[in-house]
Amino acid sequence: MTYNDNGRRPRTGASSLGGSSRTHAPGQRLQVPGQGTYHGPRGTRQRPKPARRSSGAGYPLRARSINFQSGKARRLSNNRRTLILGALAIVLLVLVVVGVSSCVRSCSSKPETTENPVDARVAGNIPEDLTKEFSEKLDQGEKLAEIAANANEYENQALLELALSQPTAIDFVAAYPESDKSAQPYGEEASKGTVPELYCWDVRWGNVDYAGEPLALTGSGPTSLSMAYIALTGNTDRTAADLAGLIEGAELATGDSLMSGTFLTDHVGELGLSCSTYTSNTDNLLQILDTGTYLLVEAPAGTLTDEAHWIVVVTEEADGSVTVYDPTSPAVSAHPWDPATIAGLNETLYALTAAKE
Repeated sequence: MTYNDNGRRPRTGASSLGGSSRTHAPGQRLQVPGQGTYHGPRGTRQRPKPARRSSGAGYPLRARSINFQSGKARRLSNNRRTLILGALAIVLLVLVVVGVSSCVRSCSSKPETTENPVDARVAGNIPEDLTKEFSEKLDQGEKLAEIAANANEYENQALLELALSQPTAIDFVAAYPESDKSAQPYGEEASKGTVPELYCWDVRWGNVDYAGEPLALTGSGPTSLSMAYIALTGNTDRTAADLAGLIEGAELATGDSLMSGTFLTDHVGELGLSCSTYTSNTDNLLQILDTGTYLLVEAPAGTLTDEAHWIVVVTEEADGSVTVYDPTSPAVSAHPWDPATIAGLNETLYALTAAKE
């Protein structure tokens, strides 16, 4: 049969492929063998074998992984990874801080203490003697505040000044507005030959009026005489309040120190005592003390304290100093004194002894 080859001249040749006269059904394609011979328009030819790929010259083929994520997806993944790492870092930091804080608390924590049986305001593990010292200071603070709050109840402002200048007088001053201004018994044991250290603001006699004011402010004479009386007799029946009454009764609550020396020379016989006077100098002072007597000396204002008052010279110490009990000043009583200083206070020494029976 003849056919046109793309509009060219008609060709003649075999009427069928492979010499067959079989026709193909419509739509059925002729299967071409993968290799070997084939029949085409130009005759029978040998089909070439497929060429093998070579890794030599040319374009070598390489195995590559293909990332199908887009750029935005990769950025989101990186951000998520950064957030996770940041969160883990914060958690780790918090754990470190908590651990350090716990260590600091455990290392610096104070041991538990029980309540102090003497004063609950003081820690429980403090010794009793130290606790009492703290208690006194704490009480003074509270009572001093009480005095300040009720200052208008004090007719005599010198009592307020006393509380401010003498810490040991704070208790007395705080209780003064409610006191009945009466004397109380001595109430303590005494021994002959031992001078008790007494003060004018003692609650047992400080509230009593003497020379127009509370004895706490004016009673250095009666209080000094009371110390000598107790030491010489061993008796406590005559307190400073009792002696103040005797001095006022004799009208001798006079002078700068509010007790005239005349009462000592003329009236102590009523107490079973005897008084002798001596010129005040160091030799006399020390010799009199060696005889076992006690000396009363009037100290002018501006010497031992700001005010004129009486003191008791108790004894001579081994180093030659003398012990002085000042009923108006714990500070004066707290340390020994040069005998020349005490002898220089006044011209007269009043030596008290027990009267001979």
